[in-house]
Amino acid sequence: MPYALGESRRRSRADRTRKEQVIDYVRRRAKPRFYADENFPGAAIRMLKRLGADVLTVRDVRRHGHPDENHTAEALRLGRILITCDRDYLDNRRFPLIHCPALIVCDFGSGTAEDMQRTFACLGGPFTAPQFFDKWTKIYATRDGWTEHARHLDGTTSRHRYRIYRGRMQEWQSD
Repeated sequence: MPYALGESRRRSRADRTRKEQVIDYVRRRAKPRFYADENFPGAAIRMLKRLGADVLTVRDVRRHGHPDENHTAEALRLGRILITCDRDYLDNRRFPLIHCPALIVCDFGSGTAEDMQRTFACLGGPFTAPQFFDKWTKIYATRDGWTEHARHLDGTTSRHRYRIYRGRMQEWQSD
């Protein structure tokens, strides 16, 4: 079975420090800050706001109709997570991780409220510890799971696939 529950691993000092930072931010109830481009539906924006997120839209900053590169630059300048339904942002040649804000590309399937809620399952990280989602992360989220592609401070990159199955998060395990 390719999906498995995450195994507990030995924690390094850096992992413990990061965990302490996460606990501190959870205690302070930091809110995730999103920048929604024009391809992100209004119903999804309202749903994020009901969940407690701070959502700024392209209409709010008068950038409607601007090219995608301008939206990435604006999200990076504002320190916000760019959230969209435009799959063009997944092109690493056009939008390399090193030059991008944190990106979440959503595929809502049929666009129903239930599909949106299932797609938003990937937002546990940004809602729990938003300080770690300022740049160098791309998340492609569907109603069935999500893929996280991240660049780390040491220059390495990683890609992880997840899904929610029977109420528990599972990570894809390679053979």
